[in-house]
Amino acid sequence: MPTIKSPSSGVRTVLHTLLLLLWCIVMPIIHIIARCVGIANLAGLHKQFHKGCCWLFSLNLTVKGELSEHKPTLFLVNHISYLDIFVLGSLIPGYFIAKSEVASWPILGRLARFQNTLFFERNSKKVRGQIDMMQQHFDNNGNLMLFPEGTSTEGEHVEPFKSSLLQAVERASVDVMIQPVTLAYTHYKGKPMDRNIRDHYAWYASMPFASHFFNALGLAKANVSVVYHEPVKITDYESRKECAHACWEMVNNGLLAELDNDTQTIEQAA
Repeated sequence: MPTIKSPSSGVRTVLHTLLLLLWCIVMPIIHIIARCVGIANLAGLHKQFHKGCCWLFSLNLTVKGELSEHKPTLFLVNHISYLDIFVLGSLIPGYFIAKSEVASWPILGRLARFQNTLFFERNSKKVRGQIDMMQQHFDNNGNLMLFPEGTSTEGEHVEPFKSSLLQAVERASVDVMIQPVTLAYTHYKGKPMDRNIRDHYAWYASMPFASHFFNALGLAKANVSVVYHEPVKITDYESRKECAHACWEMVNNGLLAELDNDTQTIEQAA
């Protein structure tokens, strides 16, 4: 397979890496000071942190639909890249659910802990405890963000949603809304992405992390579409599996629609 030259700028990579390191030092210090002076609600500070990260990765966000204001809400989102965390964190107030390995990752592990992340092991024997943790979070009116595919993709399709953790919604003592959300990496430098460009953003399969991460810091402006779909209740469906599939359909159709818009733009330009 021929090597595809990266569009990343070396100068931009160095500059944005240094700025990211500075950002990761300054923001936690501000966070600690805010807690010490008694500021209870730090959600706004977390959003600003992620907005800064989006700027450093040159991500421009286009938002469609209405964000659920109900508390608690479980946001079900397709997963494409570690960049999804910055995108979602800049828009949605709530905790992330991530696999336990993320906690030990360099840079991202520290960022995840700063964001307030629930780390779950990929172990079927521990699902019950994970469901209990989610239920407690919902009972305290806390929002959660979940990648129900259980993996990341190349950004052109959505894997089936796993439904096991939706038991927490069923068991919660309060009404929990579920909002499907579509993420789509659509344009680079104002032009629709093809697969080669999208692979500089999507992180999946056996892609090495470090080189991908620093390469992404050197890329030019990219557009990410965030589509909020109509919130649903799990009681609207006969089973949580049916609910998970319905949410998958909304997210998958949303992704296909965003990518189809790109294709139409390419055809019109031609």
